[in-house]
Amino acid sequence: MYLINVHAIPTKDSEYYDKVVGAYVSLYIDYADIEGAMQLSKFYIEEEGWKVESIDEEYYDLEDENDVDEDQKEFYIEAKEFGYTLVFNTYESDEEE
Repeated sequence: MYLINVHAIPTKDSEYYDKVVGAYVSLYIDYADIEGAMQLSKFYIEEEGWKVESIDEEYYDLEDENDVDEDQKEFYIEAKEFGYTLVFNTYESDEEE
C-alpha cells in the first residue's frame, strides 16, 4: 500500500466549491506499483470534483498498519478493504497555503 500526498483545488463539481480554496489530500491506495497508484490517485481525486495541482514526488510505502500513526490506522484499514481512501485537509484562504 502507498500513501500519496496531493495538493488540489475544488472545481464547480465539488461540494466544497466556494467554501474552501484548496486541500492537501492524503490518499491511501492499495495498489501493486507506484506508477499505477499515482495515476489512480489523480483519477480518484478528480472523480470527487477536485483539480490536482501537484502530486508530491515523495510517497510512503506502507507494509502494514503498524507503519502509520495510531490516529491514521482507520484510513489504512479502509484502504485495505475498499482499495483506497481519501483524506481531504482543506484550507479556506491562500494565506494558509
